[in-house]
Amino acid sequence: MRMTLTILAAIAALSAGASTASAQSNQGAMKGMDHSAMPGMKGAKGDHNMMAMNDYMAAMKKMDQAMMSAKGSTPDATFARKMMAHHQGAIDMAQIQLRHGADADAKKIAQKTIDENTKSKAELEAWLKSHGG
Repeated sequence: MRMTLTILAAIAALSAGASTASAQSNQGAMKGMDHSAMPGMKGAKGDHNMMAMNDYMAAMKKMDQAMMSAKGSTPDATFARKMMAHHQGAIDMAQIQLRHGADADAKKIAQKTIDENTKSKAELEAWLKSHGG
């Protein structure tokens, strides 16, 4: 049984590493590509769209790394820390929408997302503080 668990853990670790390496190599491959022929990517507007996309990708990567590394002394504390990283990711992505977006309704939703996730993150921080986490 112990041998089986060891093998399964090794397979999972190798799979996660391969997935991360593949994603990183794909991101590097896209840096020099010309996306101007893609729909919505022409001229200055395309440059702006690409800047927004790059910002979103960076925010998601930051959130993923923070969630994966978040740990607590109990499952409850781990949950709180991972959710705090998740809420921060939502805040970061909504701020990107406010910087790059043009649609007034989408900007209202982004601001609402910031407000709600800031509140949720503060609740989790308060819970952690009150539970020694």
